[in-house]
Amino acid sequence: MSAGSSRSAQLAQLARLLVDRVSIGYTSARGEQVLAVRDLSIEVDAGEFVAIVGPSGCGKSTLLNAIAGLTEPSSGAISIDGNPGAARLGKVAYMQQRDLLLPWRTVLGNARLGLELAGTDRHIADAAASERAERFGLGGALGSFPWQLSGGMRQRVALLRATLPDSGVLLLDEPFGALDAITRRDLQQWLAGVLERAGRAVLLVTHDVEEALLLADRVYVMSTPSGDNKPSITARVDVPLPRPRREETVTTPEFVALKAELMSALSATAPGPVPAEAP
Repeated sequence: MSAGSSRSAQLAQLARLLVDRVSIGYTSARGEQVLAVRDLSIEVDAGEFVAIVGPSGCGKSTLLNAIAGLTEPSSGAISIDGNPGAARLGKVAYMQQRDLLLPWRTVLGNARLGLELAGTDRHIADAAASERAERFGLGGALGSFPWQLSGGMRQRVALLRATLPDSGVLLLDEPFGALDAITRRDLQQWLAGVLERAGRAVLLVTHDVEEALLLADRVYVMSTPSGDNKPSITARVDVPLPRPRREETVTTPEFVALKAELMSALSATAPGPVPAEAP
């Protein structure tokens, strides 16, 4: 095992994300106070994969931004490794909906960006990115530019960039939302295999119910805050199916039953469109 792999395993073993009764508000363009997330609690241990689903506008991305340290909650606490007072910005890997690759950089240049920003020597960063690129299916594309890649390959580069600094917590915000159905399903299978060996604490936000059930150990249902003062998390569905799960899993009676349970929980959320089953 390389020194980088050893450090990755060590960090992953320590990683634990705890969101404790968090509420998040903001001021609208009209100057009104808006509550985006209310009294929300979730936890993700090392090696766990947890998903959040819910209607558009219920605050899922707002929650991820707060976990990543881009904003702070109005109340409650967010802790990494049991330390609610620690700075989170730059300590959590965060892959957003768009790949946000720099067009003037090659795959290798984009992949090493997180390490560069952390102060890692460029040659060491290049070596680390090249070593992990094969596992991400990018070994032959390190010299390519983003415009030369397919949408699926671009998402692989973005995930490599996000995970290369070896943060123990990984946030995924609709990582495959812009892809076609076939590419999305292929990348779901690939992602399940890659993260199975990583030991990270992973939190996924998605509108795709099947994606959540294929990847996650448990799924939280999130609703839009309303006047009844109920918490944003309205249901939890555990997924007692072995990982990684294959595409054929979606046709099994166990999966179909879990999907029905999750769809029922979603239909009971605050007014708004129920997330799509698939794009």
